[in-house]
Amino acid sequence: MRTNSLAFPNLFDVARNRVGVIEDNVSIVSRVRLLILTEPTELYDNPTFGVGLKRHLWQYNNENQIAIIQDRIKAQLEIYEPCVDAEETTFAPGLLFTGDDASNSSREFDKVKMTVGLRTIYNDQIEVQLDNFK
Repeated sequence: MRTNSLAFPNLFDVARNRVGVIEDNVSIVSRVRLLILTEPTELYDNPTFGVGLKRHLWQYNNENQIAIIQDRIKAQLEIYEPCVDAEETTFAPGLLFTGDDASNSSREFDKVKMTVGLRTIYNDQIEVQLDNFK
């Protein structure tokens, strides 16, 4: 059995005149990204859904803050994402891609960039990249 979900934020597939649906790992990445980037009460009017990254704005960008964010992500995955093994979640500092972005190197101290590695219940390994969170 595989998983699917609505293609958020592109809910409508205009070319086919139907609601957009994504499947399998793309679906899981989309749902996890939605969960991580959502503030509590922002979606579904549920005070417990969402990691709530905005509460970390204007805090020191240190290992303690990053550990708090990582713990919050794991707790939310455990509650709201049944297709992910939350205990097997891994984190990598920065974005895991190749390329040189020298134009922004002077302002990197105030950004949190991380890659979240997830193991699905299908034993697939997938990544969610979080970027431009100031």
